[in-house]
Amino acid sequence: MFERDIFHHYQLYCENKCTIHNYRYFESNGDQFVVVPKKKMTIDRIEELLYYGDYLQYRGERGVAELCPTLTNMPNAHVDGEPVLLYRLAPWEDTREERRELGEELALFHRNGKGVPLPPYPTESILFGNWAPLWMERVDRAREQYHKVFLKPVKTEFDQLFLTTFPYYEGISENAIQYIIDYEMEDAPREEFVPTICHDRFQVTSWLQRDNDYVKLPTGWVVDHPVRDLAEWIRSLVFQPSFEPTAIVSFLDEYEKVTPLNRENWRLLYGRLLFPVWYYDFLETHYENEYDFGKKASERAFLSCLQLEEQNEAFLRSFFPMIGLRAEEHYIPLVDWLTPL
Repeated sequence: MFERDIFHHYQLYCENKCTIHNYRYFESNGDQFVVVPKKKMTIDRIEELLYYGDYLQYRGERGVAELCPTLTNMPNAHVDGEPVLLYRLAPWEDTREERRELGEELALFHRNGKGVPLPPYPTESILFGNWAPLWMERVDRAREQYHKVFLKPVKTEFDQLFLTTFPYYEGISENAIQYIIDYEMEDAPREEFVPTICHDRFQVTSWLQRDNDYVKLPTGWVVDHPVRDLAEWIRSLVFQPSFEPTAIVSFLDEYEKVTPLNRENWRLLYGRLLFPVWYYDFLETHYENEYDFGKKASERAFLSCLQLEEQNEAFLRSFFPMIGLRAEEHYIPLVDWLTPL
């Protein structure tokens, strides 16, 4: 079915099939391809991602994958019964002795993505300077969902977990929102970063690794402050049972080889780490899912993250000492109940 659909829509024969980071990969006529689920992306959103990809390539960014249209010049096709996007991986040039460290490569990605002209149409991907209002909206939606679930006569395990934990996460969300608002209202002069192309949720698996290079798939790019990616990558590590703080220190050191972070950047980074974005991601995905398929897995994943909250809290408490930054000397405010013990 897979091979037949690929040939039908793209006239490509599939060779050397495998899976990379949960994406289906194959080769054809010497080229390499990755199949990415389209999910809920609209045509406008796909075109927007292509626009960002073109800008990055114009700025010299390596490894940006190219979207392959179908034979009928459509951006997506149905393969194995689901809508997908097909990306051709950029030709690999063996010009490096070894791959750059991830932090350094991300800093260069941000440098190349700076100053991207805004698309000439309305878009929801421009998130720079909008964290507080967007977070408020998410908390309000969760609060409404909480009251609906509270009134349900029969509650699932996920419902019970939600009802039990929401007051805590509502409180820490309000801390994070106030932290960002205080930053924005501060009168002190600051050196602002220029918005750049970022990822909605940057994680270790966001880029494919191929030999001595990285492959960047245009799937989920937004325009925001670069510390967004730093925070989300750090968060993805903290919520692992095998979390090692030294990996975060190394990652930040790598990033600062290219782009040093100033006081304002550290404040924004910490403010974003405070907001439990993963919690709202789980809630919205679970309650927007109209079908039972996948909900048990969602419950297990949600519970696993909840069980790591104590680890996350300890990390937030020790973040600045861990990276060797004296917050008080740089006038970086801390949240009272998260001050180091």
